[in-house]
Amino acid sequence: MYIEPKARRRTAILVAVLSLLVGGVVGYVVGSGSATSASDVAATARTKGADAASALARLPIEYEQAVKTSSGESSNTILEAIDNASSLLADAYRAAPWLGPTLRQPATDAVETLRADVRSGAPASQFQHDVDDAAAAIGIAFNLQDGS
Repeated sequence: MYIEPKARRRTAILVAVLSLLVGGVVGYVVGSGSATSASDVAATARTKGADAASALARLPIEYEQAVKTSSGESSNTILEAIDNASSLLADAYRAAPWLGPTLRQPATDAVETLRADVRSGAPASQFQHDVDDAAAAIGIAFNLQDGS
C-alpha cells in the first residue's frame, strides 16, 4: 500500500509527539513517587542528631559507676561509648551538609571535652555538666526542641 510522503511525515511526527508525552507522564509519575523531599532530608538529619544526643545522655550513669567503684565501667568503655556517639554525630552531619562549621564546631568541641573529662578523671558532676552542654550544642545544631 502506497502512502504519500506528506502523510508518512505527519504520522511520524504524531508518533514522536505522542511518545514524548507518554514518556514525560511516565517519568513524572515515577520520579515524583521516588523523590526525597527537602523536609524528608531535614527530618532524617534531625533524627540522626537526636540519636547522637541520646547516646551522650546515657553516659553519665556509666561514668559515675566508673568513678565510684573499680567494678564499674572502665574509662576505655566510656571512651568507646563517646566514640560511638561521635560517630553518630558524624553521620548526622553527613546527612545535613547545609550545617556549616559555625554550627558543627560547638558540638564537636563538647564531645572532645567529654573525652578530656574521662582521661583526667573529672568529677561526675562536671562530666554530667559537660554532657548536658554537648547535648545542648547538638540540639542547637539540629534544631531539636529539648536539646536531645
